[in-house]
Amino acid sequence: MTKHPKIQWRQIFEGREQRIASGFDRLILYEFDALEDHRAHMEDSLSTAKRSVEKRIREASTSVRKDDQQDYADFLNEEYATFVEVLPRLQRYAQLLVIYAAFEHALDELCAIVKGRSGFTLSVDDLAGKGIVRARSYLSKVAGVHAPFETRAWNSAILLNKIRNAIAHQNGEIKFDPKNKGSLAYQVRSMPNIQLKQIVEGHEYTHIIVDADFVRDAIVTLKTVLTDIASYKLYA
Repeated sequence: MTKHPKIQWRQIFEGREQRIASGFDRLILYEFDALEDHRAHMEDSLSTAKRSVEKRIREASTSVRKDDQQDYADFLNEEYATFVEVLPRLQRYAQLLVIYAAFEHALDELCAIVKGRSGFTLSVDDLAGKGIVRARSYLSKVAGVHAPFETRAWNSAILLNKIRNAIAHQNGEIKFDPKNKGSLAYQVRSMPNIQLKQIVEGHEYTHIIVDADFVRDAIVTLKTVLTDIASYKLYA
């Protein structure tokens, strides 16, 4: 077997910035600040709409004829449920999909930065697989980036990926199997700011319901992973 000389990574990077991402490259992280601004703005809009319906419900008892009060109350209660349950669920689902898409794109951008600075001919697109698993394989196996993938934030990102897939492909519906340690229901059962709500009593499938804090924490977690990678010293 031919013995290849050991690559001296320090010599390759001599005189260069060792961290993966410079200040300019960190622009890819700033989008997560915008995502948090968007999340907060949409939550404020939902709260305003909810308060408006609540006010109309209170006023219905005096402004509507007695014979029509019940029908009008039923209508308002249905509208209230829309703003309390349906719209928040759909909005947060949409936010999680966008947030995770930004995360995957940023990971690929970091892989491209590593390729350009190291002079690799192999790119992340040349590897099998897709998404965050492929990006991790490239950064860890090709570039030797390990520590950022041994953190609690990365483990949370993996679980968020499963939740994202359930939202994208199953409209947030998963099998209610909380005793099976391999099931998503089991894995999310103890997570904060998330709950499982059975679609119909006795039905085997349940909806994943996340609150505003869950989305906020997801943004923080994924940005943390990206920051850990961007700050990593290559071949140090």
